[in-house]
Order: sequence, then structure tokens, then C-alpha cells
Amino acid sequence: MRRGERLTGLLLLAVLLFSPVAIGFFQRPALALGVPALLLYVFAAWGAVIALLAQAARGGDGGDRT
Repeated sequence: MRRGERLTGLLLLAVLLFSPVAIGFFQRPALALGVPALLLYVFAAWGAVIALLAQAARGGDGGDRT
């Protein structure tokens, strides 16, 4: 898969993760590990997007290039 396709897919994933519909699922007064669920979701999704962006920018696909 080309880098441009990966970045486009990552952009669409980020838009989906941070859309008002997805955020709305976690706007409840519930706690997860003592932290509000919305806050935990936002930081977990943000971290996942950053990790995937780092992997896409490196160009790695998990395999060795020999």
C-alpha cells in the first residue's frame, strides 16, 4: 500500500474517531479506572492516531525489507 493511501486512511479514521457521533458515545457520567470515560477515550484515540501516523511516516509495514 502506498504512503498516500495509508495517510488518507488514517485521516478518515481520525475524523471518524473524533466525530461528534463517536464522542457522544462516551459523554456519560461513567468512570473507567477512576477517569471520566470521555477523557480516557479522547486520549486513547489520540495516542492511537499518533502511533499509526508514526508508523505510516516511517513507511514500515511490519515486515523486513530485504
